[in-house]
Amino acid sequence: MLSAGGVFTQFPGAVLLAGHNGIVLDANELAEPIGQVLQSGQNEELRGAIQAALAGNSAQINPLVVRGAERGTVVERAFDVVVLPWAGSTVALLLGRDVTLERRLRAALVESRQRYKDLVEISNDFAWETDTAGRFVFVSPRGALGYPASELVGRLARDLLLDSAPLIDSVETSPFTAKSTVEAAELWVRGAAGEQLCLLSTALPLTSEGGAWIGARGVCRDITGLRCQEADLAEARNRERLFSYIVNMVRRELDPARMLDATAEALMPALALAGLSIHALVDGALGTALAQSGKPAQSDLLASLVKQLAEGRPAVELQDPSGELLLRATRFRDKTNGLLCAWRASGSPRWAAEDRSLLDNIAGQVGLAIEQLDRQTEMAVLSMTDPLTGLHNRRGFIDSLEHCVGGEASKVKGALFYIDLDNFKRVNDTHGHQTGDEALLEVAALMKEQIRGDDLAARLGGDEFALFLCGIDRAAAERKGELLLKAAERLRGFSGDAAHPLGLSLGVALYDARTGEGLDSLFRRADEAMYGAKRAGKHSLNLASDYDRRGGRK
Repeated sequence: MLSAGGVFTQFPGAVLLAGHNGIVLDANELAEPIGQVLQSGQNEELRGAIQAALAGNSAQINPLVVRGAERGTVVERAFDVVVLPWAGSTVALLLGRDVTLERRLRAALVESRQRYKDLVEISNDFAWETDTAGRFVFVSPRGALGYPASELVGRLARDLLLDSAPLIDSVETSPFTAKSTVEAAELWVRGAAGEQLCLLSTALPLTSEGGAWIGARGVCRDITGLRCQEADLAEARNRERLFSYIVNMVRRELDPARMLDATAEALMPALALAGLSIHALVDGALGTALAQSGKPAQSDLLASLVKQLAEGRPAVELQDPSGELLLRATRFRDKTNGLLCAWRASGSPRWAAEDRSLLDNIAGQVGLAIEQLDRQTEMAVLSMTDPLTGLHNRRGFIDSLEHCVGGEASKVKGALFYIDLDNFKRVNDTHGHQTGDEALLEVAALMKEQIRGDDLAARLGGDEFALFLCGIDRAAAERKGELLLKAAERLRGFSGDAAHPLGLSLGVALYDARTGEGLDSLFRRADEAMYGAKRAGKHSLNLASDYDRRGGRK
């Protein structure tokens, strides 16, 4: 059926025929990952579905997750699988559809929605959505204007507007019924206690697939206190424009490091500062400066004040003859993760309420950027690390080695050990992949025991490992190889059988930067030496010939 002209030749997905005991009878190319899972015997749900089909019942697995390694990295694929009885229930027919991309897109969408929700919650007092009648169909869960969200949903938004609202001439100009984009509109509303409140609102119209207007969506922030202070009205408006500018700038900037730099630069003239710095907090202690502008405050002074923030205070202010210092804690999901430090020189104006308010609002954006920077750093580390052993992966090893030999190319010497496990496949075949993983972890452990601070260790992929030991000569490399072989005797406990003991084949290539040898050549010599150790009987050491720039070796 799967051969040319068969029933399922044109089937766009995975097709697999399985017999009793999960034996794969036939499969097209797309079904090979499913066949591997079935043959490994690791998925009971899949085996159960096949047994059900052989008993005359259909079954589904949504999804069947298949994990495998590609270039040293664990890759996960997902299939929606239907298992049907076939040929009088003598064979199980598996039809699969690869849904890996759909799952990834769905996960990315969920993450994007959560990120958008977080940005809205930390940047505004509440978010809302209305229908064509101007009724609220959504209000942020924490409510608004003193009302719980449940009392606002279903209510006409215009009922909240003051009759004398100065900036709202009719229902058509209200952000709650916006038919065009509304940017930072001010409107007066009545709160739950009857008080008059001024809101700064941003709104977008909503349209159906056919282009018909179906409502509006937006965010609001309460600016009543600012607008009630007539003497400071002009200054307050400047602060609001500045905040909107910084928030928009932060949202547009995708790189968190540049986001922090831009925030520091923008706040300097806005608050007439002598200096501003943004720091991370590491276990409650002052970390490195992530961004700074102007002349920052003394680090020892900041470190002493950070202890007060660690006690739960959201802000700390200090005045001394040299100037005034204002610290604001930054938070992400109710956890303090950094601080904003603003510094004014002696003789500058005292901190005003608007200054504190602006820093409070900006602190929310900074907290989010610090969290994103932490995640970015973490992802960079993960991309260079083997997930099972914690050693460098191939990419991390090569990058670190290039950095090592590139910094002082005229001085670096060392030895590259190319290591391949002997009879490792028999370990997996006899004891299963879990025992195989335990064996790989033991190899990583013995490698870590043999290296120093400047040395490098890596799992290149599968059962291949590598070491680069700095500053050793041929004699030291031979001694280190013998130590590795001796230490590796403890791997025999993982062996598939006594006739095929688990061991190491070591290929060693000495490196001297003065020869001008490239890393490709170094790896090639070490790899060839390793295969020489294999041919010599396995669990042995073989040193490569020295490099000769004319022919690649001596």
